[in-house]
Amino acid sequence: SLACSNPAICNDVANRAPFDRYGVASCYNILPICGGAYTLTRVTLTELVKEAVNEEQFIGELLPECLGLIADYMNERIRFIVEQSGFFESNFLVKEGLLSPDRFLPMFGVTGLAECVNALMADQGKVYGRDPEADDLGQRIMDAIARIVPTFTAAYSPISGNKFMLHAQVGLDSDLGITSGVRIPVGGEPDSFSDHLRHCARFHKYFPTGVGDIFPIASNVTQNPAALLDVVKGAFQTGVQYMSFYSADTDLVRITGYLVKRSEMEKYRNHEVVLKNTTQLGAPNYDVNRLAERKVRMA
Repeated sequence: SLACSNPAICNDVANRAPFDRYGVASCYNILPICGGAYTLTRVTLTELVKEAVNEEQFIGELLPECLGLIADYMNERIRFIVEQSGFFESNFLVKEGLLSPDRFLPMFGVTGLAECVNALMADQGKVYGRDPEADDLGQRIMDAIARIVPTFTAAYSPISGNKFMLHAQVGLDSDLGITSGVRIPVGGEPDSFSDHLRHCARFHKYFPTGVGDIFPIASNVTQNPAALLDVVKGAFQTGVQYMSFYSADTDLVRITGYLVKRSEMEKYRNHEVVLKNTTQLGAPNYDVNRLAERKVRMA
């Protein structure tokens, strides 16, 4: 992981709970083996909070209305896939028994919790990831989402009990000023690595279909890699479900779920030919979201 920013490290005990057998698809997507996700639609809390008058109105009125509309929209997409698209009748993966229709589910995405909390607490000057009051509000918001979403019935989803399952959405290259999932924004990380991991554990528990955090690690940890292994074990015991890291001075860095070379991004900025199209996606994201400023741990 330190040498090539991969693989990410998965807490098997925590992620095995929702499904009898699971796989990690793409970046942080935990899904049933022989199945998958019909769709991943998200609530962008950064945008929704702009309509809020206060915390009570946000949690009591805006969230239920928005989450209900998203659930209705997702069900329409599911019904099209199952009833009209012909996918499950014609796809060779289904015919050969590699995919099973009864192992698909809808992923209900959540992103931008940090900016949402910071907006609601702007008058108090409290910041997500730094102040207990802000983190408590973040938990109240997630408690509300985790309470409301299971009240909706998801079409054609027996493996999840016909319920939508929450996912911490890792973001798009077009997300400006929106921190992925429930992560702490770059530049706002706690000084203590252990405090950061405890914060992750506090919010990872809500997301059975995937959540993760990324940590640059000081290169001198290679002198004692067992220390980093102990950190991973401790994080998992605390409740962290999925984490990835890379050496702070490696060329290959994580953007969200995908990897990009610093050297290739520099070529892209200089209008030179690059090898991978992920560079085109990653370079703007890396710059706009100030990923070079992620706090280096274990220095």
